[in-house]
Amino acid sequence: MRIALIDRPSPQDRPDGVNRFTGVTQFLRAQGHEVFLLNGAPADDGRAPPILTGLNRAVAASPLTEAYALAQHLADLSLELVIAPLRGGIAQGVLMARACGEAFTTTRVALWCDTSSRSRFLRADDVSTGLAPLIADALERQTLSLADALIVPDEASIASVNALAPYADITFRASLPIPQTDSGLSVSPPRDIEEIVFMGPLQRHTGVIEFIEVAHRLWTKGLLAGRTITFLGPARPVALGISKEWLGLRAGNWPFTFKIMDEADPEQQRRYVGEVGRLGVAIVDDPDEFLSIRCGGRHVILQRMPDAGRSLSDRLELALHTALDSTRIPPPAKAAPLEWAGLVTNLATLPRPAGALRPPPKAGVTICVLHHNRLTQLAAALASIPDIIGENPVEILVLENGSDIDGVEDEIRKLAGPRPLLRIVGFQRPVRQAFALNRGLIEARFETILFLDDDNYFTPTGVAQLARAVAGGLDIAVTALDVFDDGAAGAPTVGRLIFLGAAFSAGLFFNAFGDTAMAVRRDSFLRLGGFEDPGFDYPSLDWVTLAKAQAAGLRIGALQWPAVRYRRNTARADMVANKLDQEGARSLVFEAYGGAFDAELVARYAQKQHIEDL
Repeated sequence: MRIALIDRPSPQDRPDGVNRFTGVTQFLRAQGHEVFLLNGAPADDGRAPPILTGLNRAVAASPLTEAYALAQHLADLSLELVIAPLRGGIAQGVLMARACGEAFTTTRVALWCDTSSRSRFLRADDVSTGLAPLIADALERQTLSLADALIVPDEASIASVNALAPYADITFRASLPIPQTDSGLSVSPPRDIEEIVFMGPLQRHTGVIEFIEVAHRLWTKGLLAGRTITFLGPARPVALGISKEWLGLRAGNWPFTFKIMDEADPEQQRRYVGEVGRLGVAIVDDPDEFLSIRCGGRHVILQRMPDAGRSLSDRLELALHTALDSTRIPPPAKAAPLEWAGLVTNLATLPRPAGALRPPPKAGVTICVLHHNRLTQLAAALASIPDIIGENPVEILVLENGSDIDGVEDEIRKLAGPRPLLRIVGFQRPVRQAFALNRGLIEARFETILFLDDDNYFTPTGVAQLARAVAGGLDIAVTALDVFDDGAAGAPTVGRLIFLGAAFSAGLFFNAFGDTAMAVRRDSFLRLGGFEDPGFDYPSLDWVTLAKAQAAGLRIGALQWPAVRYRRNTARADMVANKLDQEGARSLVFEAYGGAFDAELVARYAQKQHIEDL
């Protein structure tokens, strides 16, 4: 079986830097499976076009771009099974491509149920104040709605999932096998403990406050016995939260010896805590974090989740008491390898989720092309539209929006050539974009309707891609855009603009949804009221309409491979008032949401932003 195991061992998500699926990979390869073990998406080799987002900030948009890049990389591997963590939503690109019928149609995807980005962002004080956690939250909610199954090590692992979305009905229980070292030992021989090393950033969510409390308790019981307490990990010198300055003030009356090692390099951390005489201590969200400690060295690793009503401090005290009192540390429990042998077989043979797909619309596709005074560019748009897709006819509606060209309708027919299903819907004078597009929605003959501006055009398979996505059960399908600068239709690509589709709370702040170059299921879109039309021109028609669609519960998907070539004209955009009025767009988006966003998550985002202004 061809299997991909994906992890994201970034400093925040995987403090020890070890791929959590290393042990699983060793076992499955020994069973004869072909396993690809990846640490996130592969590095950009410079050959692909630059990836652009509506936010266009690399750090904030990194969860989206990484998920997209991973799908592009895995598409050629003919995989039968993909297993990836929930946090970060890195499997979103794979699952979205499958939902849109682009790739991975026979691949099964399972999520390793670790702590969600939402849960960590609400609690932690070392997470960026930027939008990355909100984007990751949207990706995670999508993966939960699209995945075939969850894998959970214990019941506590799915606690943060419940706050996101209904997850896959099929859930498997499994723990991760511990990687074998060259010697085959999972734990080094016992030895005296001279130093207790707390591993993790000096941040509230890492359990450092509870650790300090327990150190005091142990000292009063005589269990420290001259041992040194070491804080190993990144430490801010001065901050409004926990920092070196805070720790120095706190340590003024400590009766025991301590030291701070400001070390962010995971390899250096592992080397230090693995030395003879040191006991590593870590408080984690995911019980399978810090695998490297387990592979050599004495350790205490506790999950932050409450256990049967006992506090973290009490659990940590008991664990350290046992470690310091005992003469031998028992090896950690190893997952039964056979559970993974059967698990991958069961996952690979799962059916698609029941009820995930709706009946396809009736045969046929209508394409509405909005035109005003751009006949030359319209020619390329019309030329990119086929007369038929498979056995389905394609109707072309040109929405002629009051051009001041003599005989414009005759000119359009000349450009289109002999088209069996060409119609022109003309307006005597220019009307609002939303009004024109909604007229096309009503006039369309078929249930699947695509929209296109006259200065863009479809890729060779673009119409089929968008129509297939709607036929697969989506109410709206947007697409990644192949961007080219103003000029001939064949101008080179300058970037690829990607979208989330359903953007959840991130969509409040930037257009992560998509462009008006999209496909819709007419019955669903008509119930929404079509494109948002307040009776006047306003900024960001696409953003506001799609925000309204999400709030109404419509299923919005995003093609991973571009179906449309998008003409970029920076000079013209800078001269259009609606393009500049981003504050106006945001206020309209807020109204369109109608409260259908995660208020707790957004409030925490605002709180973190405000801290930097203090």
